[in-house]
Amino acid sequence: MNKVFPKVGPTVTMFVPYDCNNACPFCVNKKEYRDTSGFDIQRCYRALDLMNRIFPHNDVVLTGGEPLAELESLQDILDHIEDGHHIYINTTLPVPEGKTIEDVAAVLNKYADRISCINVSRHLKHYVKECPDEIFDLLKFRTRINCVVFEDAKDPSTRDKLIAFLNRFKGHEIQLRANYSYLNLENVFDTENDNLFKLISDICEYKYPLEKERFRTGFVFEREGSKITYHKTLPFAKVDGIVGDIIIRQNGRIYDDWNEYGSELNINDLVDHAYKL
Repeated sequence: MNKVFPKVGPTVTMFVPYDCNNACPFCVNKKEYRDTSGFDIQRCYRALDLMNRIFPHNDVVLTGGEPLAELESLQDILDHIEDGHHIYINTTLPVPEGKTIEDVAAVLNKYADRISCINVSRHLKHYVKECPDEIFDLLKFRTRINCVVFEDAKDPSTRDKLIAFLNRFKGHEIQLRANYSYLNLENVFDTENDNLFKLISDICEYKYPLEKERFRTGFVFEREGSKITYHKTLPFAKVDGIVGDIIIRQNGRIYDDWNEYGSELNINDLVDHAYKL
């Protein structure tokens, strides 16, 4: 049984060195996968080891790309992460050719005591090939449906699509996300002019706001037994010199923020930087 401690230090997010071969229009990571020549899982492991020594009780997020693109490699990564970390996986939950949802569930359930949650991408439009929803009944740990609402919230058809989506995943935990590629410091905390917030408020019961952070905020709703969170986050996490996320790139290099917003770190940077604790 994995002994998990309260989070200390920034979230460490590792871009797995395996592409998803999808083209979701809101994805801010896709540009990171255009050139795979420098990808190196062994250097990623060394970066994870370094992060574990400095922040032994931080959260670790596996994202991509697609962490489940290679199931054997995913197991190696999970085996490599030391005890004491909350592990989260962002995935489209693909089923490899020749495998079944039972096969995928069996692999993931081996780590049921280590995985804190998997965030499964499902959207109002099918951008990826989706496996049967029955897979959620097979998984023995927390799952959350992660939906980026790319559509115009003022369009009446978006309301119909969103209601149908919420009905499809009734009883599941659902996270609706604003299109983060459009968010900035001026609008990330705004609700008065947020048409998506108004739409969700109209079809769900508003409960309470989540604690604001420097680069993200959220609001909790409920609808017919489903907990629904509306999540707004910037495409960067370093604000006023405070680091919220540390990124391990697919080549194993360590950066202090996402994508083009990040700067490469060295050991002294990791000691000197201010972090959100």
